[in-house]
Amino acid sequence: MSSEQPKRAGAISRAWRWVKGQIVGEVPQDIAMCEFDCRKGQCMQDEWETCERRLSGASGELKPGPKN
Repeated sequence: MSSEQPKRAGAISRAWRWVKGQIVGEVPQDIAMCEFDCRKGQCMQDEWETCERRLSGASGELKPGPKN
């Protein structure tokens, strides 16, 4: 194995982490339900501010419990 292969593998790994960081990000807890568990594709600001489902945290629905 040449000394170039580990350097190349490291460079590829760093590039992949950078690309992944540009595409995938953490979703804030307060909007996670809206992002992943809502049938509506987009809300107007006033709809989001008064969304009963979001404000109640979807209580009574099937959803994962809090992290320990």
